[in-house]
Amino acid sequence: MYSTEHILYIVLSLLVVSLILFGAHYIKSQKYKNLFLFFWAFACFMFHISTMYYTFFTNGTGIGNAYDNQLFPIYFCNYMMYLLLIASLWPNKESRFFKIFATFTAYGGVFGALITLFVTPPGVSNWFNFQSALSHSCMLVGCLWLFVGGYVKISVYNIVPYSLGLLSCGVVGGVVELIFYLGGRPSPNAMYLVHGPNELPEFQWWMFALCMLLLIFIFTMIWEFFKRKKEDRWYKNTSDLNLYFKCKKKENKIVK
Repeated sequence: MYSTEHILYIVLSLLVVSLILFGAHYIKSQKYKNLFLFFWAFACFMFHISTMYYTFFTNGTGIGNAYDNQLFPIYFCNYMMYLLLIASLWPNKESRFFKIFATFTAYGGVFGALITLFVTPPGVSNWFNFQSALSHSCMLVGCLWLFVGGYVKISVYNIVPYSLGLLSCGVVGGVVELIFYLGGRPSPNAMYLVHGPNELPEFQWWMFALCMLLLIFIFTMIWEFFKRKKEDRWYKNTSDLNLYFKCKKKENKIVK
């Protein structure tokens, strides 16, 4: 059951995020669009690591404590946080590789932020919990801005770069698992490669992946139905793939 505090945070945070994005869509200069993206990406990162500074100044020893997920991208959201920060600093935001990178970051960050928002209580009275809620809220603003700010085009074919991004999650998770193993530490269950979350251990990583791909497909299919003409929809037109890959059209040769 949701507590009153949790419900209030969900409602108020979504309202604030909506208002921020509504105001930000009036930004026309690309320079300031990029700065806006960097601000929220950096805020997300700073809230994430803030407990190290908090413990440094409050535990009386002058030593800051760091959690494993502050040192390594163990969870999906940790990975999205770093990708959002990289995306905000990316010099050429018109390149094909950036489009692939930003598309995965945008959808992944929204998924991660919303899941945490609805599943994890914010714990307003406890900074160790509240900073996580604030960090995810900042990530939600930044990743939605990738859509609103025009960095990512909504298309059914977004499942292609997102699939590539999911493969990178497996690689990152495997590397983190290897580092912990070589360091003599117990498995951190990076990217849920070993088992599902404690609340749902039978829910394997590939189930998360399939669910996210299915949601993207359904959402973008509905979007195209209302926003695009019939001849421009994904099943009629594959031109959106040119955002990520060079798709050469076959030329019809005239035989004399």
